[in-house]
Amino acid sequence: MLDLSLLTGRGKAGAAAAPAEVDLDDAYARYVAETRARDPNAVPMPEAEFERYSLGSNWLSGLRDVAKKVVQTCRLVVGIHDYEYYLDHMRSRHPEATPFSREEFYRYCLEARFPSAERSGSRCPC
Repeated sequence: MLDLSLLTGRGKAGAAAAPAEVDLDDAYARYVAETRARDPNAVPMPEAEFERYSLGSNWLSGLRDVAKKVVQTCRLVVGIHDYEYYLDHMRSRHPEATPFSREEFYRYCLEARFPSAERSGSRCPC
């Protein structure tokens, strides 16, 4: 999830806005110094643009979770179930049961999606 904590209190007079502005100013000064250290002729982006791109120190931290969900959704759309999700489900809902190995799980899901002649119907592996 995006961390917009730097924007809370911005524009208001008070002590809440001062630390975020100081941190942003320090971050911008570091950015300018690093940019000029790499290439003395480089033109750093303006401070307003830097502020727009740096909404918080961890604004990319939620991107990994979103990417995992997108990959999981795409796999489910094409019929490939998520083994890690299955293991989490088995640990939380069925702790006494022994979960399938990865190969057994995918074989079971494939059989459930495309049943063979000797097997009719399908059930969830849990």
